[in-house]
Amino acid sequence: MGIRKKITIGVLSLAMLLVFSGIVSFFQLSRIGAETQNILRLGQRNMELAREMLDAAEEQNFALLQMFMGENLDYDTLFMEGKERFAIALDNARAEGFTGLDSIAAAYQRYEESAKYYVLHSIEGDTEWFIDEYGTNYHRLTDAVKAYMTSSQNSLAPQALVIEKNAYRAITPSIITIGVMLLVVLMFLYFIDLYYVQPVVKINRSLGDYLSFNTPFNVQMEGKDETFELKEKIEELIAQLKSCLSRNTQ
Repeated sequence: MGIRKKITIGVLSLAMLLVFSGIVSFFQLSRIGAETQNILRLGQRNMELAREMLDAAEEQNFALLQMFMGENLDYDTLFMEGKERFAIALDNARAEGFTGLDSIAAAYQRYEESAKYYVLHSIEGDTEWFIDEYGTNYHRLTDAVKAYMTSSQNSLAPQALVIEKNAYRAITPSIITIGVMLLVVLMFLYFIDLYYVQPVVKINRSLGDYLSFNTPFNVQMEGKDETFELKEKIEELIAQLKSCLSRNTQ
C-alpha cells in the first residue's frame, strides 16, 4: 500500500469519527432542547392557569365584600364572572393533564358553599361569620392555589436533573471520540515516524556518508512502499555508477 493511500485512510478515519460524534451529539442536544422547551412551556402554562384562578377568586371575594358593605354594585354579574373564570381555569388545568388540583377543587367547593350561604341567607352585618366562616374558606382557597403554584415550580427540579443527565450523555460520545482521536493521532504520528520519517532520515544519512566518506550505502527498511522503492533505486543508481567507474578505469 502506498504512502498516499495510507495517509488518506488515516485522515478519512479521523474525519469519520468526527462526523459520527457530531451527529450523535446533535441529535442528543436537539432532543434535550425540545424537552427543555416543553418543560418551560408547561411551567409557564401552569403558572398562567394558577394566576387566573387567583384573579377569579379575588374577583368573587371583591363582589362579596362590596355586598357585605352594602354598596350598590352589580354583584351578581361580577361574582358570576369570577366564578366562571375560576371554573374554566380549573377545567383547563385538568384537561391539559396537570396534577395536584384536588386540593384546589376541595377548597373551592368549601368557598363556594360559604358564598352561596351568604347570598341565600342575605347575612348582613355579621362580621364574625364573615371573617371566621367565609374569610377562612377564602384564604384556604388562595393558599391552596399558591401551594399548587409552589409545588408545580418545585416539580421542575427533578425534570431539570434529568435534562442535566441527558446533557452529560449527549456530550459523552464527543468526549470519547476526542479521546479516541488523540490516541489515533498519536498512533498515526508514531507510524508515520516509523515508516516514513526515519527511513528518509536513514536514506539521507547513508547517502551523505556514501558521498562524503565512500562508505557503503546500506539502509534497512520495513514495508514495500515508495520509500522502499526510493532506497532500491538509489542502490541501483550507485551500482550503475560503480559499474561505469569500473569500465572507465579499465
